[in-house]
Amino acid sequence: MGMPGTIAAYRGVMALPPLVEPTGPLSPTETARLQQVRNLPQLRLPPIDDLGHRRLAAARVLVLGTTGLSAPAVRSLAAAGVGTIGLADVGPLDVDALVLATTTILTLSPDTAVTAHDEDLTAESATRILGGYDLVIDGSDLTPQPFLVGDTCASLGLPLVWGSVARGNAEVSVFWSSPPRRSGQRSTRLRDFFGTDATGAAAAPADPGVLGALRGQAGAILAAEAVRLITGTGEPLIGRVLTIDAESGRFDAAQLPVAQPAASGARIETDGAESAPGATITATATATEE
Repeated sequence: MGMPGTIAAYRGVMALPPLVEPTGPLSPTETARLQQVRNLPQLRLPPIDDLGHRRLAAARVLVLGTTGLSAPAVRSLAAAGVGTIGLADVGPLDVDALVLATTTILTLSPDTAVTAHDEDLTAESATRILGGYDLVIDGSDLTPQPFLVGDTCASLGLPLVWGSVARGNAEVSVFWSSPPRRSGQRSTRLRDFFGTDATGAAAAPADPGVLGALRGQAGAILAAEAVRLITGTGEPLIGRVLTIDAESGRFDAAQLPVAQPAASGARIETDGAESAPGATITATATATEE
């Protein structure tokens, strides 16, 4: 069993409004494709109405990484009919993996536009690249600049759907510095989860011996969280961390701790990215609740 008390507490949270405005009517090609996808159990979509599919068609999602958790996430986003999928990485893009990802996307969803950012994410380029999207999925498990993406998303007010796999466990969460105020969701940042300063290590690299199916599970959940945010359906993992234990088959959801305000006169550190307007940063560089 998971943590029913924790999960039940979130059932009172108000539904988030859709993140993306819908496009016009879907093209005949996309309409026919969605009907075909609904008949494939391995690609079956959640119960989303026509308006929801039009929101997905208008959505722009940036995926960091083309392997690991990101590969199944990309596949699921394409199957859902996301209109634009961007591919980028903290380091140079893997060309072979990029070709495979692009082929997969266009095979599953010919109407989807694929944008490959063949440019390293740096403090100078991150805001420009991420700013062109509605949300970011980070399944890259790369740590050269552990908080660059998280801090950039926080400063831009973008939801960050994050996942990681290490030693047989997968963790998934959604960080959003400025969720809609009437949603009942509190502001969260990647730093809230790790609780480290700007120079600390965020996470261990992915375990190369991890069960492939675990990456598939976690990657599909990353895409599902993105779909929930885009369409305004279900309860996204904002303020919660979902843990998957591959050895025991357990799924547990735990609430992120609420960060404490910085003491008066405490030195506040950042990782080069500006904090979101109105956000408060603690002495350990974690965001407080708005």
